[in-house]
Amino acid sequence: MTSTGIAAPRNRWFLAVGYGLLAEIATIITIIAVVMAHKYIFARGLSESEYAAFGESAGGWVGVWGGAIYTYIFARRLMPRISSRFSEHGIVVALGATALSIAGSIAGHQAVPFAYIFAAVLKIVAGARAGFVYNRSLALNRMV
Repeated sequence: MTSTGIAAPRNRWFLAVGYGLLAEIATIITIIAVVMAHKYIFARGLSESEYAAFGESAGGWVGVWGGAIYTYIFARRLMPRISSRFSEHGIVVALGATALSIAGSIAGHQAVPFAYIFAAVLKIVAGARAGFVYNRSLALNRMV
């Protein structure tokens, strides 16, 4: 009989990395959606250089802050699937997201801009925070 509950110990770390990759993919999709909505709905008729400038600016803002938000969301979604070390798993989610982000940056920019480093720190804080909040909610539920 198989359980749909907690993942096997060796697989939970791979699961955390997978959730991190999903968080980064969600961030990329959000950036694309924001840029496309700007171009085809909100600011029609601008020049290509104006669209490119907006895309760079939106990518910076949504990439940094959206990446941290998605890391938190996906780390929280992971928590019910594991049994312990919640903050550590949240950090692994962040590291998975950061690895994809930095790989994309190196492929696209041949460097890692400061904003990516700042985004990585925010993701690590968000992942650790997701684990901390989940662990605290478990402790409070046990007290009740």
